[in-house]
Amino acid sequence: MKILIITQKKSEILNKLIQSKNIVGIIEPRENSNISSILEKALFKNVKNVAKNYGIPHLLMKDKKQDILSWIKEKNPDLIVVYSMPFLLKEEIFSFPKLGTINLHTALLPKYRGAVPTFWTYYFFDRETGVTVHYIDKGEDTGDIILQKQVKVDLGERYYELRTKFESVGSLALIESINNLESGNVNRKKQPIESPTPRAKRVKKDDYLNLIDWNWDLERLWHFFRGTENYMKYLLIKNKLLCKFMRVEVKNMENSEHTFDIGSLHKDSNGKFIACKGGKIYYGLKFWNPHKK
Repeated sequence: MKILIITQKKSEILNKLIQSKNIVGIIEPRENSNISSILEKALFKNVKNVAKNYGIPHLLMKDKKQDILSWIKEKNPDLIVVYSMPFLLKEEIFSFPKLGTINLHTALLPKYRGAVPTFWTYYFFDRETGVTVHYIDKGEDTGDIILQKQVKVDLGERYYELRTKFESVGSLALIESINNLESGNVNRKKQPIESPTPRAKRVKKDDYLNLIDWNWDLERLWHFFRGTENYMKYLLIKNKLLCKFMRVEVKNMENSEHTFDIGSLHKDSNGKFIACKGGKIYYGLKFWNPHKK
């Protein structure tokens, strides 16, 4: 089976697919990049480098309007596999392969349809999540389900720790799904029209600040902050230029009584902290390091 991959991330998933399947091409979509992502691409192996190392044809997709169909037709894949795609594919693309196009979504569909399901998993304090392999159709994560696997979210688990779980479980789910497609042993499961959760839309600075619920108990707020450290700079760093080069590390929480205003920032002998309902949440600021996940 000839497979074409569309992904914007160098990941365990990409490596496992390359090592176990016949990959005839990789398309790397690129959305607007921030400083950290530009530096990371410059300093470390990105998707293009991975493709080059394995001798696999690579195409950079600079925007969603770019014509990629002719390149896909040239590779003539039996199946397209998508993981980490910043925009929806046109029907002429996802319907081209004879076996269709499948996607790996980091949630148990129909929950958290949309671009950033993991963020909203943290927001709703959902401790039972998973991955879904599904067919791509005209909707946003609405295609028939092929396979699902559960993933447990530990209390206070950081986003990058959870992402590692998703990649490990997700690569197995994709390979199992592809094997089933090859053998013709796929039981498609239709999704309901409505999702039980709101759309997992992208979150900007003002969105994040407005979403913080200071009435949450300390444990839930700490868990949310630990899972959204990449967004925490909007709360803790006021200098816009400095914000681009800094990262936040949410440390421990401390149950305690205090008289500080909820949401205010302070420092004691244990370090910097956010005053929260029922206690304190400690944090640190570091310059962005591309070696740090």
